[in-house]
Amino acid sequence: MATCSVQEWMDARGEENISPNDSTYHYSEREIIIAESLSNAIREGKTTISLLLQDLKIYIDNGDDLIGISTALKLLLAIFERIQDISEQELHFVIDYFAVRIGNEDNHPAYDAGLREIILLFKRISEMNAFNPSESSLIIKSIFTLADEKHRFKDLSNAVRQEVYTVVSYFFRQNSHILRKDFGTDKLVAGLLELATFEKKASCLLIVFPLISHISQFWNLGKPQLESLFTSFIRYFPIKIGGLQNESLRLSLEMSNFLTECIVSNNFYASLAFPHFIQILQDHSSMSATTTHEIFIMINTCVKRYSREVVAAWSTNLWNLLKFEVWNSENEDYVEDCLLILKSITTSLEREKFSHYETHEDTFTKFVTEISNQCRDRMVDSPQKFLLSSGRIIHSVASSSKHAFDLVTTTILPSLLALSKDMKLGSERMMLLRVLHYLLRAFVELLDQKDMTSNQAMIETKGALAKFQEGLVEMLSNAVVEFKRISLETSPVGDLENDAICFIPALESLALLFRIPCYLTRVEEGMIVQELIQILVKSPRDGVIHTEGLHALKNISIHRPTVFLDMILPSLLDELSGLIAFDSKKEFSEIQDINSLLNDIVDIACHPCLKELDTGFPKGATSPYWHRNFDCFVSHLLQKIDIFFLNKDHICYATATVVALLKGLNIFDGELNSTHVKTATSDPCILPYEFFWSQILKKSLTLNQNLGENSVSDSKKQYLDIRQIPNEGDFLEDSFLHLVGNILLIISRSKLNTSDNNIVFKFYNQSLLLEKIETKDFVEGLPMHQDVIEPDFMEIPRVSLVSIYPLVGVQPLADDDKYLTKTKIRLGINQNAGNLAKNTILRLLNLDERINSRTRITILYYLQILIAKFHCSRDELKEGGKLLDFIESLVRDSHHKSPQYIQKLYQIIAYLTTASFACYDLKMMRPVFRILCDGLDPEKHDSKTCTLVAQSFRLILAKSRILSEDNYVQVRSLRKGYLLELTKPLFTQYRLHSKLVTQNIGCQHKGKDSYLIALIGILRSMELPLLLNVISIEELVALTLDGTNVSNDDWAKAEYIKLLRILIREQPENTEKHIDIIIERMIERTHNTLERPSDANVECRILALEVLRLVIEKFGLSLMPFRKVALMIELAVAKDDCHAGVRQAAAQCSLALIYVKV
Repeated sequence: MATCSVQEWMDARGEENISPNDSTYHYSEREIIIAESLSNAIREGKTTISLLLQDLKIYIDNGDDLIGISTALKLLLAIFERIQDISEQELHFVIDYFAVRIGNEDNHPAYDAGLREIILLFKRISEMNAFNPSESSLIIKSIFTLADEKHRFKDLSNAVRQEVYTVVSYFFRQNSHILRKDFGTDKLVAGLLELATFEKKASCLLIVFPLISHISQFWNLGKPQLESLFTSFIRYFPIKIGGLQNESLRLSLEMSNFLTECIVSNNFYASLAFPHFIQILQDHSSMSATTTHEIFIMINTCVKRYSREVVAAWSTNLWNLLKFEVWNSENEDYVEDCLLILKSITTSLEREKFSHYETHEDTFTKFVTEISNQCRDRMVDSPQKFLLSSGRIIHSVASSSKHAFDLVTTTILPSLLALSKDMKLGSERMMLLRVLHYLLRAFVELLDQKDMTSNQAMIETKGALAKFQEGLVEMLSNAVVEFKRISLETSPVGDLENDAICFIPALESLALLFRIPCYLTRVEEGMIVQELIQILVKSPRDGVIHTEGLHALKNISIHRPTVFLDMILPSLLDELSGLIAFDSKKEFSEIQDINSLLNDIVDIACHPCLKELDTGFPKGATSPYWHRNFDCFVSHLLQKIDIFFLNKDHICYATATVVALLKGLNIFDGELNSTHVKTATSDPCILPYEFFWSQILKKSLTLNQNLGENSVSDSKKQYLDIRQIPNEGDFLEDSFLHLVGNILLIISRSKLNTSDNNIVFKFYNQSLLLEKIETKDFVEGLPMHQDVIEPDFMEIPRVSLVSIYPLVGVQPLADDDKYLTKTKIRLGINQNAGNLAKNTILRLLNLDERINSRTRITILYYLQILIAKFHCSRDELKEGGKLLDFIESLVRDSHHKSPQYIQKLYQIIAYLTTASFACYDLKMMRPVFRILCDGLDPEKHDSKTCTLVAQSFRLILAKSRILSEDNYVQVRSLRKGYLLELTKPLFTQYRLHSKLVTQNIGCQHKGKDSYLIALIGILRSMELPLLLNVISIEELVALTLDGTNVSNDDWAKAEYIKLLRILIREQPENTEKHIDIIIERMIERTHNTLERPSDANVECRILALEVLRLVIEKFGLSLMPFRKVALMIELAVAKDDCHAGVRQAAAQCSLALIYVKV
């Protein structure tokens, strides 16, 4: 095959394309063929690089064709990319030729073209085996000539300059020993800086900055070179890049990081950087807050990165700058930055030793002592001005190390204790207590950082702080006593609050003392706890005194579970018993006190513990330490319930206790994620909340073999029953059972459950209620879910208030399919969920007179879960067909039933419709929605039924606590669009009935109202753009105005007024033409007098006035004078309304009308 020629390459020239990422050309297919042919010819000895270069010279020396020059050099680059074995002589020839070409001493116009290709060629040559590193000097020398007086380098494109920097960086790093030997570091640094003198492009600086950082760190540069380098890069600080937000942010962050590396790359730069930053900060009035913050951040980084000796040399200068920023600055961000720097300086001074330990001690001690002395003097001389700011400084320094803390404490604390005896002003006493809190917090932070054992922590405590233990505890205790005295005063609450604020830091400090091991004696701990509890129970519940006392007790409990178990909880329970004993007459206010105290116990106890118990953890715990307090709280309150059961008059307290348990469980389980508690338990045989689950169930339900008067079945088998109250014979109330059910719901859906360790799965397979099982004939006991899976469903319907909720919240198995097949198998309801739903529906229809509304709604929730979570509509029923077929048969057979039966049936259908739309069940949605729409037909049903059915439409898209992701139900967002499509026939029926009303045909007005009520139940949850896809704006406005007149449904009327408000706000051009009718309709709502009362409730009247105000603001200039007069008259009537909210809205509307420009 004949070898291709250079001329063929030149003839095949196409559009040049280079990848910005790897600097590699993308060649066309023809170019690849030619390059391969010439490369093979060189390998086979048919030609040489020198001959090829001679052939190329007629093109690369032609100054009239600059593109031709680049194309010819591109061929040489393509060949060098394809061959590796080239002699050293030929490489030298090529390098020498192109080095002279770059130098261009004769100012040849052709030599300034194709520089990018030459630079890439140098880069490729440096990677070849035959490349002699000594050639690096020739290449670098030629590149440096680009930065001559003609500024050729400055005029190059960004891409070419970027390639030049890349090649320079490569040789500076790989062959630095040769370059430094041939040129010396001064010439190399000067050459680099000449190239980068005018550089502003981010992509280029991202190469220059790391190179400067490298040579500053690894080259032995002299002072002049380092000063030149610092001057070259410090001018870029702080980095500011314009352009696209995301891209500029990325570049700014990347360049800032590289520039920071430059500044800290050599300790010598500290002598330049610190004076530079100090000088700028001494007058930062003209700087932006962002720039000032960046300077502080840079100083902090320098302190952390420079050597300890360098930081020691500049520590005094930095302190003299920073202290005035903290003392005098009004910018909190600046103060925070300065405190961080001070802490970093202190940490740096102690992080390693000088060559002599004494020097280290002298430097560190001198710095910390100087700060402590100056802060002490400021606090003593002018406490009102400098106490708090100096306190923050000493906290920052003291929290850096134990040694620093001892120095600060020894210097500061004696003066503070002496100062406290002379202070009379409440504000000064508060600031002094706050400073003490800063000191204690610093010590606790040091203990937490070291993650020490109890013995180690006790050793650490035997420092400077121990010397002042007596005075410190006395001072804080006296403050708490004073705080308690204020809480018992009979002065107005406002005065109490102001006085109490002064002592809040004392409460916080005492809580910190509990976190210091063995600092307080047990007697002192007990006294402090008693004082705090008295503050808690005697102070007003909604005041700052109560809040701070509660906060202190909570912090003590979280960090010292032993104190909580031995002191806090028993004392609070004693207070609770005292209130109950006193509450013999059950006055409302006293019952409220009991509820409030229970809430306080919940807020204190129901948080994960942050410290291990010294005595180990109790039997039955599921993890090392984090739920001690909660377990104890639950155990004691469950015991209280048993006590309350013994007295009929105390049953209300049992219910209040379950409320507290529910609230506590909500708080505790909700905080597990934030405290990073693992879901895995230490003992896989122990289930999450097992004790709580089993005990609360035993207090609610029991096993029964004897059918009573409440039974609806002749079955003789065992079943779940409501527990009877001991010695009274009465059953537990629904409210109690409902609360227990909600407790089981939270436990069942807790993230602590796993597929292998799930409490619901266990108790759906074995009996929980073992107290009445005397033999083993019951197949390991009665299954918890017998009530909801067996044909004789609901022997005692009220049991469903408890038994259904575990199924609602159960967590599906991790590897289950979307229909939860494996989960249903595990629960024992696979392929039977449809039958469960059918039996439940039949029971609901048969028992409508025997169950109350709360029980009925709970069972309806169960139906929803079967459809939305367990997809029971797919199951084949025992008698054949699907659940949908069964529902349709019920509807067909209902024509001869009573209205009450039909209303209950449609209630069931409404809940089923909601569930089917939530899970986007395509087989169920359309049919059940059609059935629900049929319930609106006034020719088939009476007006009450139509109205009830219409009102049920608002359930379909309403937020549900059952159909939610918390219960592992995937609520599909697509349902809105599909539902809106299905709603089109309702619009048609509404228009039809509207025409009949205008023709005065019969009593069709009720039918029209039913469709209006149904439509707004759906439209209220739709976004306006989505609505306008199925109905025109004109029709929507007319429908909305008609809806504001709907009768006997204030909710629907209010929603239509809200929709009208949205239309006026978002579609003013389409609503302005209806302004007269809008005003008329709203006036009909707002006019409320004895002679002509309004048909709207308070909410509707207020909403109508808001619409009128919006009309005035949007269209005030177009209102006719007579309309303004009529508005003013009606607003005057509204300002005399019996409700204050309406009067206020009318007044605002009147002001808007007055300020309309004429």
